[in-house]
Amino acid sequence: MRTGLGFVAVVFAEDRGVSYAPTVASLRRAHPDLPVVVAAPVAGDVASLAALGATVATAASAPEIVNRVWAERRCHVLAVTDAAVFPAAALDPAMALVEEDMRAATVSFLCNAAAFLSFPTRNTSVSHQIESFDEQSITRVLRTTSPDQVPAPIPFCAGPAVLLSSFALSAVGPLSDVGGHRGALALVDFSLRGRSKGFLDIVDPSTFVARPYDLGPLRDPWLSAAEQSWLMDRHPYFAAILREESMSDRSALATVHATARSKLMGLRLLVDGSCLGPKEMGTQVQTAALIGALAERPDVERVCVPLAGDVPPYAAAALSHPKVDARQVVDGDVSAFGRVDVAHRPFQAVGTLPQSWSTVATRTVVTILDLISYQVGIYHASAEDWMRHRAAVRAVAGAVDGIVTISHDVRHHVRLERLPIEAERVAVVGLGTDHRHGDELESAPRELLARDFVATDFALVLGTNYAHKNRDLAIDVVVDLRKRGHDLSLVLAGAAVPFGSSRVQEAQRAPGEDWVFAIPDATSAERNWLLRHAAMVVYPTSAEGFGMVPYEAARFGTPTVMVPFGPLGEVGGDLPVHARDWSPKALADAAKQLLDDPEVAHRQVVAALRAGRDFTWAATAAKLVDVYRSLLAAPARGGGEGR
Repeated sequence: MRTGLGFVAVVFAEDRGVSYAPTVASLRRAHPDLPVVVAAPVAGDVASLAALGATVATAASAPEIVNRVWAERRCHVLAVTDAAVFPAAALDPAMALVEEDMRAATVSFLCNAAAFLSFPTRNTSVSHQIESFDEQSITRVLRTTSPDQVPAPIPFCAGPAVLLSSFALSAVGPLSDVGGHRGALALVDFSLRGRSKGFLDIVDPSTFVARPYDLGPLRDPWLSAAEQSWLMDRHPYFAAILREESMSDRSALATVHATARSKLMGLRLLVDGSCLGPKEMGTQVQTAALIGALAERPDVERVCVPLAGDVPPYAAAALSHPKVDARQVVDGDVSAFGRVDVAHRPFQAVGTLPQSWSTVATRTVVTILDLISYQVGIYHASAEDWMRHRAAVRAVAGAVDGIVTISHDVRHHVRLERLPIEAERVAVVGLGTDHRHGDELESAPRELLARDFVATDFALVLGTNYAHKNRDLAIDVVVDLRKRGHDLSLVLAGAAVPFGSSRVQEAQRAPGEDWVFAIPDATSAERNWLLRHAAMVVYPTSAEGFGMVPYEAARFGTPTVMVPFGPLGEVGGDLPVHARDWSPKALADAAKQLLDDPEVAHRQVVAALRAGRDFTWAATAAKLVDVYRSLLAAPARGGGEGR
């Protein structure tokens, strides 16, 4: 609805009339056609402002001049009761709000000194500038950075400037005469009278209005004890609504404030680093890479990383970034890190989240890499353990504010299993594939040499001995290839798991053969050696969330043979060679093409590199920041009010 009622700015200079020159000048720049009326008890105090395009008047109080102007013009009124500076197009969102929703009684703005609308710290006044920002640049960031700043209800109007709706004035009546009190008190009273009639007070979180300290002393406290007592006499619920909405961490006001702060100051993140132990496997690689990529972003203020032990060498570079605060914590207690916007566990959603997360984090997120252990019972010590694990996954999914999956395939399984979280809170953010470049230092695995390995062509299987990794099938593949004339050894490198392994099947496949070398998990340098010197990587896995091994191998110029199921087909690109299924013959047929023709092997590598080109850790971090911000802008979901 567009009424065409029009707008007018009414500025009341209670004292220091000349201090309002920046107010009038910035309003005129922001909206050249906006009429500006400036009043003071003594007209001479503001006479000089006429030269800036203002109409000068005399009035004893802010309510008097606001009521007079509204009675004369019957339009929406911007009431300015303290010296302030406005950004370009300052009133555009507020004007649209009062024109489109007749129930909006007032519209307030973020400001450095505006009680619960004080920004960037709620309820705390700060100087007019925030680091290198001013009202123009702050507003520009708030309006252009995703997600859009959606207006929110507030307990009542606040700040040096408030847009009053003519509709509300017509229903509620003019501003009350508050005697010797300040004009701001009359505006609060108007808000509370409007609420009793069903009107709402709104904050426009896309606009920052500055209140510079040098335009006169700030009136602190915002409402004196006498003024609060006066309000309580007229509106008994005043204190309750102030406490409920302005102090809560889960109110609409808290949500828009946190979103705005993260846009301007950068996100304060806590990334769970408890998985960063001595062994470097896929989870550890991706967690360290993610921390480093997030820290590199200019829109991230800091990254807090709770550790369970010492910093492992493979994560040292990421954790030494100036914006990373990595430290050991006891029993998951992260309270020493202070307040953060988002706490994120970027690996499997197992166990419960530390209780302290609910007190330090505005929002909580977990990554689900896959649901293999949720769906497969043999990976647990007993059926009871499996059931406990499944219950824990469901409990975490039901408690957090958002879930990140590393492929659309994993998201499909989250929905397939009906985990208790709304679909719109489950985001897909692929992993990076550029943590290795192919020129890293290498070292021949000590265990491999200790087991009498000699220089020979070998196929490589990299990964734990979980049954779904199908290491036993890899043995069958190499048996087939050896029968076809390829003198290949097979290296199986990866950590051994206590339950659900392929130990028995592996032992049955090639008993006593001297060409099979099963070694424990390798160091980074040893992995580099294996990936660089292997004739090919056999990747017969039948359950993954993403699958990084083919991309790591391609970085070293080594082709991979695999079945392009689920996530491997989703992100793996159009490979020249792949196995049609998991039969040893199909895998061996595909592997033979790579071994027989170097050009085909090269095209396989190029295709993998092409598929991984868009999956960088920088892109992963950028998408995660978007997810974090969208969750900050949405209502909190898990945890309690203490958040």
